[in-house]
Amino acid sequence: MLTLIAAIHDPTDFSGLPVFHNGAVHYAVPEWVKQFETNGDGILFLDELTTAPPAVQAALLRVVLERKVGFHQLPPRIRIVAAANPPDLMTGGWDLSPPLRNRFVHLNWDLPTQTYLDALENGFAATQLPLIDAEQHAKVLPYWKLRTLAFLKTAPNLLRTSPEADKHAFASPRTWDFATTLMASCDVLGKAPKPRAKGDTVFYELLSGCLGDSVALPFIEFISKLRLPEPDAVLNGSIAVKIKDLNDSELFVLFGSLNAAIERRYNQPAQLLPAAKIYLQLTQDVFNNNRRDVIYVSLKKALKNNLLQIAMDAARQISLQERQNLLQTLKILFSDEGLTEFVDIFEKK
Repeated sequence: MLTLIAAIHDPTDFSGLPVFHNGAVHYAVPEWVKQFETNGDGILFLDELTTAPPAVQAALLRVVLERKVGFHQLPPRIRIVAAANPPDLMTGGWDLSPPLRNRFVHLNWDLPTQTYLDALENGFAATQLPLIDAEQHAKVLPYWKLRTLAFLKTAPNLLRTSPEADKHAFASPRTWDFATTLMASCDVLGKAPKPRAKGDTVFYELLSGCLGDSVALPFIEFISKLRLPEPDAVLNGSIAVKIKDLNDSELFVLFGSLNAAIERRYNQPAQLLPAAKIYLQLTQDVFNNNRRDVIYVSLKKALKNNLLQIAMDAARQISLQERQNLLQTLKILFSDEGLTEFVDIFEKK
């Protein structure tokens, strides 16, 4: 771990020193960078960040977000952590600039008295960082992206919030990306609020650290009120869904979840066809409820992911009548110009 106190460094220590050589300007890599080159792993700890003047903060922008010092790329496993005291509690302190603030997840830390007293007696306890399986993370990430999308459809003004709305974190497309990634991490670790699971305060702290309280609170309230059945249970036929009882956000998330659940059956024809029939029946119910526009995006995605082709193949293995019944259902459902192209393809086959 390398600790750098930003206030005692020059901007060129983070952007590289320009050097004229062979008719061109090059940027010399600062010496501290070489300490990470040996094993490509470690932590760059930027301490006392609120003592850094604006010019140094500007030089840190690329280091923090892109892991680049000038044009030199830091090793991919380098983590960047910063610490700062409130500038109003310091002599000559500087507020963090909004661009730099927007590149961090902000966490408030406190040292309880008893923790310190115990440390005086026994030393600080060793900390074990949680391990997050990359494959598991990739599997649950779409779940949180879908909920983020549903929330921002209902509150598009919260995609971006003013830096003045919170003294630390504020919402932007960048920090929403941070938030969805961290929500998936919480899910893998069993700390995310899900059906029949309340979740942990860690989930809220991370969300607030990315987006600020003014966005984190309504988002958590939104996902806590979603009444959604398990998609696999719906496609198995063990749970019946009444479309009219779902609001637009719930309907949007449900069909996005059904898409993922039905794709998992693509290599299981015996399970796929009954699931496809339930999916299409629910689609028909949505159309009859005059809410076609709510699930239009999900339908387009399902079709582009070859749902029709695979369902047709599954039906062909059972009987010609099954295939004809399925095609007739599709022709009734997908009658608008944006979707008929998919049906036309399979009718010709």
